[in-house]
Amino acid sequence: MRIILASLTAVILAGCTYNSHKPQHHETAACMNYRSMMTAPMPPDAMQRLQEKCAASRR
Repeated sequence: MRIILASLTAVILAGCTYNSHKPQHHETAACMNYRSMMTAPMPPDAMQRLQEKCAASRR
């Protein structure tokens, strides 16, 4: 009985941990620059250009 319970517990834990790994998202240099400048005081059009460069670098 203990072997069945231990086996069932191991299978359930293995199943739960299997889907918990999410793929790593690699940041591009343009996106890292955009994220670092988000709190900087700059004109909205300059911030928009940084955001567009980030989006374009992901494609």
